[in-house]
Amino acid sequence: MLGILVWLIVLPTTFLLSLLIFTNKNSSFRNRYFELRNKLGKLFFDFFILLYLLIWIIPYNGLIIFIGIIFSHLFEKKYLDESKSSLSPKIFFTTSSFFLLIICAFIPVSVPESPIDWEDPIVYDDSRVNYWPASSQSVWLLDRDLDSPVVVTVLHQRVPGTICPWKVDMFTSWFVESLHIDEKRLEETALSLGLDPENFRLENVKSEGSHLYRNLDSTIEETLTVSKRKIITDFPFSDTVVGELITVYKADWGGELWAITITQVGSYGSIDPWAEEIILEWLEFRINSN
Repeated sequence: MLGILVWLIVLPTTFLLSLLIFTNKNSSFRNRYFELRNKLGKLFFDFFILLYLLIWIIPYNGLIIFIGIIFSHLFEKKYLDESKSSLSPKIFFTTSSFFLLIICAFIPVSVPESPIDWEDPIVYDDSRVNYWPASSQSVWLLDRDLDSPVVVTVLHQRVPGTICPWKVDMFTSWFVESLHIDEKRLEETALSLGLDPENFRLENVKSEGSHLYRNLDSTIEETLTVSKRKIITDFPFSDTVVGELITVYKADWGGELWAITITQVGSYGSIDPWAEEIILEWLEFRINSN
């Protein structure tokens, strides 16, 4: 929620500062409003206001605002004829939007917690995660009545330029797959188990991009974005499948993304292919802790 407050405060503040700096102080608020609109350019100004009003329903709205400001400025008919003084408000708006994206991504996220049954994490609030965008990560090693011991990594991360959570989880999953970011999670898991990360690699598993997680009494019923990978090694035999990596994404209002990664070694093709037991425990904990 802190992310929402920052967006609601900083953007109107940028607008009010522009009124104070670039308009006639002796005019009424209405006249100063239209004066600023003319100085910025009607297309530029109206596009900015429209995107700000749509901030609640468009994901990555901050990025769209920044790109939209640049393009509306370039396509303004009078752009080539404007003087340096009339360009100043646009430069102010553009740079303010850019720094807003940077500042909002520094807003701290919550530290991952867990159900009591998971016991203490082997890594709490990992210091190796990114400072920008703000992130927090904890790792648990679960060795109980499951198919095999599993490593659970929970990451909370700020998504730059975002308030609306719609489709953010799906886009993040695609982004992680495209850039092979999940290789780092596999490396962390291998190190946690005392194994050499160089001996393992990931391979995509063709499956649904989402899964319905529902408990027996239907008090929890959520469709979440999911990605699945096979963990493969060439030791002692080539292309040997030794486990699976499942990552579930959930986005919240205010630009905070939660990613829980379950790494199961030696249990590929288990009776719980979507890691429902662990995910439902995590979802129930989140509901009860709110």
